[in-house]
Amino acid sequence: MRFSNIFICIFICIFGFEAQAAKRVTEIERLTREINRNPGNMEMRCALIKTQLANGDTVAADQALTYALKMEEAPCLCMHKARIAITKRDVYGAARYGAKAIKAGLEFEQDSTIYYIDSLSTGAVSMYVQQMVSAEKQNAALWISLAKLAIYRADTIAALTYYENAYHQGDSTAQKAIQNLRAYQTVSDADSVIARIPFTYQDEKIEVKGKINGLAIRITIDTVATESTISRVETRFMLKNDYFSEEDIRNNTAVVIKSLELGNEVQLTEILLNNRDSQQNPVILCLRDLERLGRIRINKQKRVIEIAH
Repeated sequence: MRFSNIFICIFICIFGFEAQAAKRVTEIERLTREINRNPGNMEMRCALIKTQLANGDTVAADQALTYALKMEEAPCLCMHKARIAITKRDVYGAARYGAKAIKAGLEFEQDSTIYYIDSLSTGAVSMYVQQMVSAEKQNAALWISLAKLAIYRADTIAALTYYENAYHQGDSTAQKAIQNLRAYQTVSDADSVIARIPFTYQDEKIEVKGKINGLAIRITIDTVATESTISRVETRFMLKNDYFSEEDIRNNTAVVIKSLELGNEVQLTEILLNNRDSQQNPVILCLRDLERLGRIRINKQKRVIEIAH
């Protein structure tokens, strides 16, 4: 009796699975007919691709995506392309299409997969969006998107910077977000500040005096960067003059710095700097690494970086 019940359960599961698969095939046929009647209907194309993916037909979905994206980079199309890239373990490909989806107007509240992709690619979605911002500095929507990604990473300072840029570009909705973030600003007036690092502020760049493994150097603090970097020219100079050794270089793409001093006040150790061929600034330090020192506030009026435990 028990074996017959098990058999019935297995039969029901198989039958149910086949029924669902058959239903999806019917839906694919219906959507295909609709698209043939109205080729420009991106909503139908997105629905078709979603059904194909649910049916396990990644090849057909990818082909349909390639064709549809030539007509329009709709947010849903870009996100489906990003998901396919993830299945191929191409996290940077997924990040690129995630960034394209954001530029096309992706609503984060409707598709939170973008946060997963940004986390999976170690902030690459943010990096690609920043490249778009560099080309379109007047695009307030991109600044808002960067702010949302920063909030997800719990990077309050970067989020505040992004929202302020969006506000200056004319997006009044960013003002409330700025007020809320300032209420949780990393360093408050009541905090005990342990260090104040003076900086110069020119061409929207924050620069401080510092040392890397004992070499005096000017360090740029980039409030929108997702990683700390060093110019390839500086890397060659430091290697040639024994400020670090070949053992400190990682895969010829990055170098581990044992000591990075800022303004004779504080010191960071074991900092990974990624090599950049076209970078003109010797060293760029991102906020994520700077925050290793403690809670910080960039006081532009006094031109000091304040650090508290």
